[in-house]
Amino acid sequence: MDNKNFDDDDPIKISDHKVFRSKKFVDSDTQAAEDKKKSVKPESELKRRLTHAETSGIAISAVMLAYSLAEGDKPLFFLSTSLLIFLLRPLIGAFFGKHNRAVQNALHSFSVVLFIGSLIMLFL
Repeated sequence: MDNKNFDDDDPIKISDHKVFRSKKFVDSDTQAAEDKKKSVKPESELKRRLTHAETSGIAISAVMLAYSLAEGDKPLFFLSTSLLIFLLRPLIGAFFGKHNRAVQNALHSFSVVLFIGSLIMLFL
């Protein structure tokens, strides 16, 4: 191996006839710009609309909540509250900005616990 003409700016030369170059050379500024483009979520994913089924579920659980308050039915109150919290998770989570996902997970857990509690109250 004779590397008489080796400079830092030249490609790596192992011998006179072999030259190794990077096929996908990307400078750090270009790579940072591409990473930023990938990290931004599409607008449709950020602003999701409620489906007809979710809207109907919210309306039905709101009517159940009003009925349970009028009749004094505690298990139905907890059941309808858990359904409302579960269905309104995306809307409530949107108010918390970057903590959206954590708030939605907490509301999901809380609604499941309320649902289980309402079943326990119903059968005891």
